[in-house]
Amino acid sequence: MQMATPPIRDVVLVGGGHSHVQVLKSFGMRPQPGARLTIVSREVQTPYSGMLPGHVAGFYSREELHIDLGPLSVFASARLIADEVVGLDLDARRVKLRNHPDLRYDVLSINSGAVPEGVGEHGVAVKPIGRFLPKLAEVEAHARPGDRVAVIGGGAGGVELALALKRRLGFQVDVVLASDTLLAGHAEGVVQRLRGAMQRAGIEVVNGFRAAAADGRGVRDGAGNHLDADHVFWVTGVAAARWPGEAGLSTDDGGFIRVDRRLRSVSHPDVFAAGDIACLVGQPRPKSGVFAVREGRTLTENLRRTVSGKRLVPFRAQRRFLSLIGTADGSAVASKGNWVASGRWVWWWKDWIDQRFMRRFQQLPDMPAPKWELPKALRGEVAEEMRCGGCGAKLGADPLRRVLGRLPDQRSPEVLLGIGDDAAVLKSTGASSVLTVDGFRSLVSDPYLFGRITAHHALNDVLAMGGTGIAALAMATVPLMADALMEEDLYQLLRGAVDVLNDHGVMLVGGHSAEGAELSLGLAVTGRVVEPMLAKYGLRPGQALVANKPLGTGVLMAAHMRARAGTAWVEDAYASMDTSNAGAVDILRQHGAAAATDVSGFGLAGHLSEMLRASDVGAIVDLDAVPLMAGARALMDDGVASSLQPNNEQALADFEIRGVAPSDGRVRLLADPQTSGGLLAALPETSAPACVEALRDAGYGHAAVIGKVVPSNAVVQCGS
Repeated sequence: MQMATPPIRDVVLVGGGHSHVQVLKSFGMRPQPGARLTIVSREVQTPYSGMLPGHVAGFYSREELHIDLGPLSVFASARLIADEVVGLDLDARRVKLRNHPDLRYDVLSINSGAVPEGVGEHGVAVKPIGRFLPKLAEVEAHARPGDRVAVIGGGAGGVELALALKRRLGFQVDVVLASDTLLAGHAEGVVQRLRGAMQRAGIEVVNGFRAAAADGRGVRDGAGNHLDADHVFWVTGVAAARWPGEAGLSTDDGGFIRVDRRLRSVSHPDVFAAGDIACLVGQPRPKSGVFAVREGRTLTENLRRTVSGKRLVPFRAQRRFLSLIGTADGSAVASKGNWVASGRWVWWWKDWIDQRFMRRFQQLPDMPAPKWELPKALRGEVAEEMRCGGCGAKLGADPLRRVLGRLPDQRSPEVLLGIGDDAAVLKSTGASSVLTVDGFRSLVSDPYLFGRITAHHALNDVLAMGGTGIAALAMATVPLMADALMEEDLYQLLRGAVDVLNDHGVMLVGGHSAEGAELSLGLAVTGRVVEPMLAKYGLRPGQALVANKPLGTGVLMAAHMRARAGTAWVEDAYASMDTSNAGAVDILRQHGAAAATDVSGFGLAGHLSEMLRASDVGAIVDLDAVPLMAGARALMDDGVASSLQPNNEQALADFEIRGVAPSDGRVRLLADPQTSGGLLAALPETSAPACVEALRDAGYGHAAVIGKVVPSNAVVQCGS
């Protein structure tokens, strides 16, 4: 019978390399029943190394060079976790992350690349490319006429980079290519053609120089010789990260993961590896992106087969492969074995191949909702088709107890009884209490980040009144999956919430968990009022209106769900949502704030309207001063909007709009629903400039005076 099935196995992809983007695309085109994909990547925009020299030379933009993992992950229904892997626990099957709790896996695939050897603190490594590009911009900004730029490494990558740098930096700098051997392993015809290209470009070639380290004045070799240079780029042999070997994976002498013909670790059959980080046992090959690209299809198939319990297929690395090397002048050199060709037509050929590869991941088709049958190997682990409601929908006691046992201890002098009793008991302090509840279904694929954002959002109601939190109750819903996956998601979700709550002195004292259609979290927060209380009714004519965060989370999240938002925009929105307003409250108080509210689901216009009605005053909003998130206006003008936008826009009827069309994206963003948004406060006009400066110094870089309170009428206008 054809039926939708819950996830049974967690397939975790470490790194966004050339093989893994193919896994994501394939799983998006044809989902694997019973599998849930999670990709962990330090960089959410993954560069294609084959086009890097063309980008340096100015032929490709930064956008053309990168594959955006955000839309690709949405297409694949994969969770995207933007973080760096720092280790593995192979026995417990957990990935250790720098800024997240450990992540569980059933099947692990590693395609995290490698870095050049021997760079030192003074050299600029070409890999990882995400760190290279900012360094390149710094060199370009500071290069002076007569500077000497050294490229260390005589392989195809070094030659291409030297030619590209010469084109980019112009004839104001001297470029020298230093290597032990120029283009080792390439046919003599390739060497001759590329020597000629470098000679025509005025690039000096130093052979027989085995570089040891950059020292700030240039590069020295192992024999004590020194090559003077003002800037040093390193394109030598690559080194592996230490954590695979330290975790216990079988590695070669260089630390690269030893894999068999099926791209599976020779020591741990639930771990796969591809690309530069992998060492193909019995098939030694140079570190080249061509193999990572070719391994993608086999890796994808074997991940599918591992989940479904089928026999794996082998990968056969070709001994002779096509090499295309650009010369940064609109030409390129092609070779395969002893065949060599060059000319503009070769560059056109290379460009066509590279652009075709990138279009596969940049232009994603609309796919129908999948229907599938669960593989036989997984059918015994799926829950019964008819699920109970009521308390029958609760998560089991054992997994819940394990999750709570993994959370930080939630003790506080003000909590007499917390988790474990029928209800929490708090110690009364005699101060006025503040109570609030908030929550929603997940808007991000990372459950830990979702927990953090929800906690910030729920605390905002307390903070906006100038209060402090004491305790919180959680209502968590986890979608039906295999028991181990449900337990893990509940832990990640609650751990994110607890980390934020505890940072604010708030203890999680209890709650309820259940299974449901999708991941969701609600938090009821109890706190105390700190006098004088901030409320919505304290507006008075002559006050300035100050906002500390930009608008745009609603439209950006709506675009992200449709794979229409650039991941850089989305990551900026996440960073804003994961920023506490607690510091802003203190600064606003210090500068005489008399009223405040948090800007959340009803948008700035809706929440400001509530304040105006409560205070019986009007306001003038300077549209040009309202801070917006990157990409928000472009998306709104392009017709993207949150599902709540039409209802929220009714609040705009309370405002007279001057000097701009009501359909302008900036106006409509005043009604954009905000998740974990900022604060809107009223304070003396004379204090506003100093307040904004203090907010920006405290990390609220978008803080601004957005308008003023007037006796009557509500106006939105362009310019003050």
